[in-house]
Amino acid sequence: MPSSVSVCIPTYRRPDLVCEAVRSALEQGYPNLEVWVSDDSPDDLTEKALADWIANQKVRYVRNKPALRQARNVNQLFHLATGDLLILLHDDDLLVPGAIAKLAACFEADPSISAAFGKQYWMDHQGRVDLSASLALNAKYRRVAARAGRQSCPMESALVAQFPNDGFMVKTAIARQVGYRDRAEVGSACDLDFGLRLAAASEAFYFLDEYTASYRATDESITATQNYTHLTFDLLRRVSLPRELEPVRLVQLQKYATPAVNCWLSLGDRLSALQVYCSAGYGWRNRLSLKGLAQGALLLCPPALSRRLVAPLRGLRDLLSSSLPSPSLARKC
Repeated sequence: MPSSVSVCIPTYRRPDLVCEAVRSALEQGYPNLEVWVSDDSPDDLTEKALADWIANQKVRYVRNKPALRQARNVNQLFHLATGDLLILLHDDDLLVPGAIAKLAACFEADPSISAAFGKQYWMDHQGRVDLSASLALNAKYRRVAARAGRQSCPMESALVAQFPNDGFMVKTAIARQVGYRDRAEVGSACDLDFGLRLAAASEAFYFLDEYTASYRATDESITATQNYTHLTFDLLRRVSLPRELEPVRLVQLQKYATPAVNCWLSLGDRLSALQVYCSAGYGWRNRLSLKGLAQGALLLCPPALSRRLVAPLRGLRDLLSSSLPSPSLARKC
């Protein structure tokens, strides 16, 4: 008999999108499946949107009063799940048809793995898939054929974000054991933090070289990405790693260093911005670039002026980036 699977969907004020997410799970045709929705919304619009599924017991629904916020909401779902395996699915993302059966088969083939995941389609807010952006998204996060199969170094998989923020399948017991940490501990970098700690508690992950989920790039997700890069940088800097992964850490820090400085300056925390700027993760090549010199100048400006200049400079950077052929890709928490 196939393994029992729980699809866990935390949601907040997205009744239309969460219905799409639920439908993508129910239409899998998987024989041993339950779908949980944990709702932090302040109104009953989501409950009404899901009413028929709830009445037919196709969806198990819980309304949180007061709201639990992201980490506690996810942890509640981990503990409500009765399946041997679970999938965490964001309320604006989708499962690809057949994904559950394909991911569950990875655990049957290799019971030693803790988690399995596949490639993600990139889609816009209206759900339109962009294949070229999808290829770029997966290449960026090492979800390519050459890396398919058992990931014997799960920490590297989590460190480079090959392990995705959602759409993955994980053993329920280890998901409960690791759990999400709240904002007081990791800020908004909670998905990355979970992936890193899951990796530390795991023997291996499994990457399936097939599309299993669709990631929706909304305005909210892009804004969230811009707003917590400083927390991601700090988390990557602090995480304990084996020596052989230090070069990988350095590469990842260099990706986040420039936006992390901008975030700290926007928040008025010049000391933290300066610490990032002077760190090995920023690097001399970056400091001597046009961007690096501009950020150095911002650090020398009076605080009020530097805060006012960050947004226009970021807008100029985005304008220049938009003229390049590569798609705009965002990660969300």
